[in-house]
Amino acid sequence: MEMHETQKKLLKYLKNVEDLEGISLRHIAREVGINNAQTVSHHLKQLEKHGYIRRNFSNPALFEILKDPVEDVVYLDLLGFAQCGNEAEFFSDGNLKEKIAISTKLFGIRDPQDAFLVRAKGDSMLPDIVERDLILCDKRDDVDSGSIALVIDGDEPKLKRVIKKSRNEYILNSINRKYDDKSVKRGQDFRILGVGRSVIRGL
Repeated sequence: MEMHETQKKLLKYLKNVEDLEGISLRHIAREVGINNAQTVSHHLKQLEKHGYIRRNFSNPALFEILKDPVEDVVYLDLLGFAQCGNEAEFFSDGNLKEKIAISTKLFGIRDPQDAFLVRAKGDSMLPDIVERDLILCDKRDDVDSGSIALVIDGDEPKLKRVIKKSRNEYILNSINRKYDDKSVKRGQDFRILGVGRSVIRGL
């Protein structure tokens, strides 16, 4: 795919700057002749999407210039664990923390619209999942028994192993044995939002 002229200018500028730390989007806009910082932000995201640059996750203002484009990158929603009454609230823009670039090939993502990320908190899923791990989930409202899933229990999103007792009855199991299992029934107070497929540590 042909690169946009603005993206060519941005990439050339980024390659020639020795230290990007502390450089604002407005400064970059002035240097490359772009009208506003929002336009710079848009084209930087496109460069990252097509694998020309990679943002520093601890400081998104910093970039790494990649030698070879990585063309299989998509941006997935990182959603929070805020209390929510239903699926629509959980997947709403108000619960969106940020978007994170993920390799479709590495994680086997076929449709980015059906995938999302959450960041683990607490110790209930130790040792398999530790606090601040990213969990890549597929949007699904049912699970195979024994799968790790993101559920709403009451109005609280939880990451648990879900064991099926019957068609509408489940056990929420914490891997950490200091937490007790909980029996739940599908309905108003319990819903399955997605099934975990990968644990990503260190991002």
